[in-house]
Amino acid sequence: MSNQGKQAVTKGRDLSGPWRPGIVTPASTGNTDTPKASNSSNYRGDLTNPRNKSADIPDEENCGTWWTNLPPNCTYEMLFDSMRNIGAVSHAIINPPVGTHGTSAAKVEFFERASVDRLMAQTKTGHIRGHIRVGGRIPHITLNRIKVTSHLSTIPVDQGNGGRGSRVLQVIGDPRVVQKEYLEATLANPQNRIIYGLEKARTFQKSGGRCCVEFRFASYTVQAARAREIFLAQKRRGEISAEERALWEGVVCLYAPDPCA
Repeated sequence: MSNQGKQAVTKGRDLSGPWRPGIVTPASTGNTDTPKASNSSNYRGDLTNPRNKSADIPDEENCGTWWTNLPPNCTYEMLFDSMRNIGAVSHAIINPPVGTHGTSAAKVEFFERASVDRLMAQTKTGHIRGHIRVGGRIPHITLNRIKVTSHLSTIPVDQGNGGRGSRVLQVIGDPRVVQKEYLEATLANPQNRIIYGLEKARTFQKSGGRCCVEFRFASYTVQAARAREIFLAQKRRGEISAEERALWEGVVCLYAPDPCA
């Protein structure tokens, strides 16, 4: 393992809490387009970011949901644990309490509209005493005013998950580089330009003495897919030894099924 990797671990970068910071992103993309009126006037996100603009679709096609009345200390593990047999989540973000609001809120987007329909049905019939619960609280779930179209992501089959992208990523390889602390330190390097939310990371053994670290991110495109790029790029770093380069050459990154599905 290179000195850079060792230093990143021993520095003890604070990775606690619902977000795992790698860099601080700019508040604006520089796009001067006028935001669409379909966004709420109370919305406080970056409306110059195309991702935050509402899609021109009917409500029946909207794959975005808005959750309120969440615990003030809501984590991604609490949020995702409340969803089972619903559908794969493509993106989620938790908004902690602000000002006089004593509860958290969350935006949860799904790849398919059918997942939203199952979620809404479950909020009525429920799977825990008639209601979905997040950290003991019953959330209020509605369609998000910022509409999102269905967006299934087809990937090469050899990247895992039956050829579909997922927020769940498994990193498999030699335990000398595939270890949770080292991989988290790699993501925490500001040069890698990633900010991510994490449901959990777990480690288990594979055949042949290989180790697997599974990251359950809060988003597919900007988190799991970006993390995969970062891990696979480690073998091209110029400052690492030939031994470490050989270890990274044997690392594979596979997408895995979303437990919310």
